[in-house]
Amino acid sequence: MSERTAFRRASSTAIAIALCVITVAGASPAQADSSQQWALGYLKATQDWQISKGSHVTVAVLDSGVASIPDLSGRVVAGADFSSSTTSTGDGRTDTDSGGHGTGMASLIAGNGTAVSGLAPATRVLTVRVMTGAGGVTSQELAAGIQYAVQKHVGVINLSLNSAQSDPTVQQAISQAMAANVVIVAASGNESTASVDFPAAYPGVIAVGAVDQNSQIWPQSNTGSQLTLTAPGVTIYRDNNFNQQGTESGTSEATAYVSAAAALIRSAHPDWSAGQVIRDLISTADPGSGQTAGQHSDQYGYGIVDPLKALQASAPSDTSNPLLGASTSATPGAGVGAVAGASAGSGGNSTATAAAVAAASSHTGLIIALIVGAIVIVALILLIVARSRGGRGGPKPPAGLGPVSYGGSYPQAPYPNSQQNPYGQQPQLPQRPQGPQFPQNPQG
Repeated sequence: MSERTAFRRASSTAIAIALCVITVAGASPAQADSSQQWALGYLKATQDWQISKGSHVTVAVLDSGVASIPDLSGRVVAGADFSSSTTSTGDGRTDTDSGGHGTGMASLIAGNGTAVSGLAPATRVLTVRVMTGAGGVTSQELAAGIQYAVQKHVGVINLSLNSAQSDPTVQQAISQAMAANVVIVAASGNESTASVDFPAAYPGVIAVGAVDQNSQIWPQSNTGSQLTLTAPGVTIYRDNNFNQQGTESGTSEATAYVSAAAALIRSAHPDWSAGQVIRDLISTADPGSGQTAGQHSDQYGYGIVDPLKALQASAPSDTSNPLLGASTSATPGAGVGAVAGASAGSGGNSTATAAAVAAASSHTGLIIALIVGAIVIVALILLIVARSRGGRGGPKPPAGLGPVSYGGSYPQAPYPNSQQNPYGQQPQLPQRPQGPQFPQNPQG
């Protein structure tokens, strides 16, 4: 992320260094109108909480881990650590990212207000670490994290990370999560491009962009036809893994707020399907600048999330996921779907067409069989020749998702872009090493 601010301190430099903590004057539990947290006022948190605080809902935060800090006391559920293997090596409660990215996302979702209030303060956070401190993650590890979250019956999965590359392993895991009635929210990316990154670009996923206090799209927020919603993501006050508070900008933060909004709805309406939750968020979103209500915009998606309107709305009659209707080049079987659609359109002529095809096949069957036989023979000969030459180099494994980063300007990693470290500069505080720069497609 490009916009970073120094940690706020209310004591002398010596004390700040010794305690490694920042005190926020006037902060109180469940304080929705803190001057630091403009996003809570923007999202009408005080009114939202009169209807729902997210109780009995678990949000899986797949990120760099979530540290044990006062703001998350009693909110974090021990999870898993897939940051180095597809087999868990821990419980995810260690956040080694230099800016505490995962901890920050959790604080925006479920912070109890000791210093930072989350939008869904009664929500539980299942921490699933899929990134190293440098932000690196493979597609297999991310997929393992998603599958683990599904096994734990979470209601929402927060993916504040992104990559410019698609990967079938991750998409399959996401499809499994959607089949399990999970709402999946992901960052669109922070590269100022006119296309949404993965995994946000997969069909069925809520792709989130960032707006500022004036409801204007953040210049670095990725846009495009696959964008679903936008949310506050500029100068967002949050925690890091050292129990320090600071501000950060990116689609990662915006994603956390949309995940929290989804948790509020799932708590208020436990019988709603994931599709109904998504339809509710879309239909009640506020139009962005120059946008017509109810119409999609490449800059704002279907609009800016409005949790209060969503909580006050009646149940959508359609329970299906509205985001599964549009196919993308990354969607497996897109070509098959197109063919099927064309066949369906043949209407009453379908029987006649089938008969004609059968007749044609009977005349050409022998010729086709001879051709296929010849091809098989040639293939066998080539295979024998290749083996006789001692070739041992098999095909190289797929590259996978490629660099990943946080939804902001975080260090560079091999999977989706993660956000940048909002606490990079710390005047009068010992400098913590910054993680490597993520690839050029970080998300909020």
